Amino acid sequence: MSLKIVLLKDTKTLDQFLFDQPLVTIGRRGESDISIKDPAVSGAHAQITFVDGSYMINDLGSTNGVYVGGRRVEQQSLKNNDLVTIGEHLLHVIISAQFKAPLKHALAYLLVVKGGALGERITLQAGLTTVGEPGIQVAAVSKRPQGHFIIHVDGGKDRSRVPMVNGEPTGFKSRKLEPGDLIDIAGVLMEYRMQ
Repeated sequence: MSLKIVLLKDTKTLDQFLFDQPLVTIGRRGESDISIKDPAVSGAHAQITFVDGSYMINDLGSTNGVYVGGRRVEQQSLKNNDLVTIGEHLLHVIISAQFKAPLKHALAYLLVVKGGALGERITLQAGLTTVGEPGIQVAAVSKRPQGHFIIHVDGGKDRSRVPMVNGEPTGFKSRKLEPGDLIDIAGVLMEYRMQ
């Protein structure tokens, strides 16, 4: 089975998404898999997970809730053609065996190769993983359908300090990671790897 989400507002289609990963994040933040620019939508509003052969939607403690078929839910199994209301937007859920089956995602992780705890693995299975040292430098790695992206969060006292990938500053925009990339955050060098 695979998952297609059609995002609508006032019956007008805004976007369509096709997912083959086991976790889909929904929220107002730009790094969400489904980013909804709506003040009624929380930063991290909800997520859809693929568990035991079916899709489940979970409210992540949002202010305005998640509604399936007009009924507020904390957690709900999704069926084909379900309508999910988040803020002023509608998500039309299409579950079909006609799309390609969900891929078994390779496990991605960061391996500390210099500085810090040598050999430590930081797994990147969550929708968002923060790395670095608060007050010195922090970055986040977001998991998206296209892969993993690194983005600057905080440079500590040096506000212009951004993560380095392969010796190049990332700037303030997200950057897609490729296996073998070397990432320098707060003086710790990590290699992005797929298992």
